[in-house]
Amino acid sequence: MMRTRSNNPKFRSTHLLAIATIFSSLCLWSDGIQNTSSSLSVAQVQIPISTEWHILSKADLDFLSFYVKAVVVDRQNGAIGRNQERFISVGFQRYASRFISYGILTKNVELVAIGIKIINFPLSQQQTDGSFTDNSPKSNGKSSASSVAFYLNDAGESLLLLQNSKWFQSSDVTKLQRSHLEAMRPRISKALTWLISQESALIKSDGNGRATNRLWKDANALYLAGKALGHQDGITLGEKFVKLCLEQQSPEGAFLEMKGFDSSYQGVSLLEAMILYANLNSDSKLAPIVWSAIQSALKLELQSILPSGEISTEGNTRVFRGGETYFDKEKTVDYLALVRALLYYHQITQDQLVKNAADRVFDFYSRKRR
Repeated sequence: MMRTRSNNPKFRSTHLLAIATIFSSLCLWSDGIQNTSSSLSVAQVQIPISTEWHILSKADLDFLSFYVKAVVVDRQNGAIGRNQERFISVGFQRYASRFISYGILTKNVELVAIGIKIINFPLSQQQTDGSFTDNSPKSNGKSSASSVAFYLNDAGESLLLLQNSKWFQSSDVTKLQRSHLEAMRPRISKALTWLISQESALIKSDGNGRATNRLWKDANALYLAGKALGHQDGITLGEKFVKLCLEQQSPEGAFLEMKGFDSSYQGVSLLEAMILYANLNSDSKLAPIVWSAIQSALKLELQSILPSGEISTEGNTRVFRGGETYFDKEKTVDYLALVRALLYYHQITQDQLVKNAADRVFDFYSRKRR
């Protein structure tokens, strides 16, 4: 049974931001940033631009190490999770960027190689039209548009990280990995071409306030892969999906999930928005608009973080005790996505309150894993 917070104005979710309001004027948005984000001091006076590598250069390596260790992967062939026993879905192959970012920062060729294997693993299951076989329940043997978006979301980010690494692009020790990556690019490009053809399916599945976190993933799959592969159609459609994501943000800052607020998926949407923002060109007209949306979303999400660091699920629409299940297992809070989003924000703005919140969340949940 879906639960909402209709009695609390903080979580009103019936009024979507009008697209005309969002995109009418950058000057008006600059004023709006100052008016709606008073608790986030740095962003009151500027719209910072920072590349993802600049952000990662200041990252906590202990967290990145933990982030990598959280992935269940066959290090020989790159199969993730359920794909290890037999190929289930391309959508499971989505953690390459964790290995690649940590591997490049530490100049660890083995970690980079694992990341590339993760991207390569499903390509043997690719069909002639660019889609993939799929053996998950109700798949009818063919990958859904959303599952391919999950894959390209991570593959696109990974390709950009590798392209922007001087060490990876020039070192003798990465020569073999560069050749492997170059051989994979045509097939990744074919997957992107197929995904572009699935625009209406993605919107039907993830739009209209159903799952904004997935709509962000769609946007990043199209935009990041398009940018990495020099595919302008992907970039253009990715920008359209970013605008759709912003339409699905409530005035209070909630990226809608089942028409309401969900503290777990809000963290996922925040992370995807941060990744998109960090990969926009500095002169992009989307940059100040996405930044304002991030601030509004972050301000709301911080209210769900308890003093202990636990993320409250009270009133959530999807992830709560007795809520949605996945492969017959009840979903739990995706705290790692939220921690990474908070750390990205802190590394851009140096907002210590946000860093403190990230530390509390990480300490609370990482203790439970030990």
